[in-house]
Amino acid sequence: MTKHSYNFDELLENIAVHPGQLIRDELEARGWSPKDLATKSGCSEKTLNRVLSGKTNLSASCAEAISDAFGVSDRLLKNLQVSYNRAIAKNKDVESIKEKISKSPYPMREMIKRGWLIESSPDLLDLQMIRFFEVGGPDQIPFIVPAYAAKKTDYSQTNPAQLAWLFRVRQLARLVEAPRYSKKKLQRSLTQLRKLLLEPRNVRHVPDLLLHSGVRLVVVESLKGAKICGATCWLSKSRPVIGLTTRYDRIDNFWFVLRHEIEHILCNHGIDTPLLDGDKELNTNAQVLEHEAIANKASLDFAIPHGEFNNFIESKGNLVSVEDILEFAKEQKVHPGIVAGRVERHMNKRNLFIELNSNIRSHLIGNLVYDGWGEVAPVEL
Repeated sequence: MTKHSYNFDELLENIAVHPGQLIRDELEARGWSPKDLATKSGCSEKTLNRVLSGKTNLSASCAEAISDAFGVSDRLLKNLQVSYNRAIAKNKDVESIKEKISKSPYPMREMIKRGWLIESSPDLLDLQMIRFFEVGGPDQIPFIVPAYAAKKTDYSQTNPAQLAWLFRVRQLARLVEAPRYSKKKLQRSLTQLRKLLLEPRNVRHVPDLLLHSGVRLVVVESLKGAKICGATCWLSKSRPVIGLTTRYDRIDNFWFVLRHEIEHILCNHGIDTPLLDGDKELNTNAQVLEHEAIANKASLDFAIPHGEFNNFIESKGNLVSVEDILEFAKEQKVHPGIVAGRVERHMNKRNLFIELNSNIRSHLIGNLVYDGWGEVAPVEL
């Protein structure tokens, strides 16, 4: 066209240009008015004005008439309209996807970021959510919340982020081959597990010890807002699962939560309704539901017998020093961080002896199925 050197392919690539824009440029270059073009092309001036303002699409017949008036091929204007329509449709798809994600009660954006879902059209997102939550249709997904909240005093305590995390745990657990669950073997494994409390690196043996008794252990990084430390669920009555977040990457918290979940399994807790355990359920200084209290007691007594710990505290008059903890830990044959954590629980204060803590996640995840911290487990929905 006059006074312009348009590259057709570059013009159409990844842009959304209405043909009216090109026509306006050409009119300006030629010194024509819309009325002049209407007269020369035979298109109505009203229609031309709407095309020039981008308020209506350029019809094929009008594109041919305008191109004839300009003395050029109609290919550019026709294909520019097609390209513009495609770009607009794509933008609408993007907006509909954003709206779908933003309006979901579930943390879909984070689930996509974590690789649990693939960002796609709203219909495909619905299909993925149906498969993820193992339901019959998209209208059933919101009703998962009350279905799995029966363990709580208030159903609202189980939020969508917690449920998404729980279902990811279940997905990973299915990847683990394990023998049929044996309560006797799990009880016997407690003696072996107790011997691992001295060194942080010993946690790498935990998955195999549990697997020998038929218990699957998986670790899934927590979702934002979930505030979960661990969970107990059953794939069937003979296939128990322990899920951990290692949300607090501390040796004392790991062993306390693990033993808590083991007790749930030994007591057949969570068979009908999965149990999600966060700070509230693991609080040994607060009133909790009976099954949580049972599991908390087992956790406390596992590392350090109740009587021996009480004697230790009484002998120090609640004025416990780092040196006291180091000496008592040596007597009990446990890591000092475990004693420090027990003292902090007793005093209901965190991080009093944070310098005695030791991280365990790096030792643990190398020997089990896990998801998070930049890694995505190979789960097929």
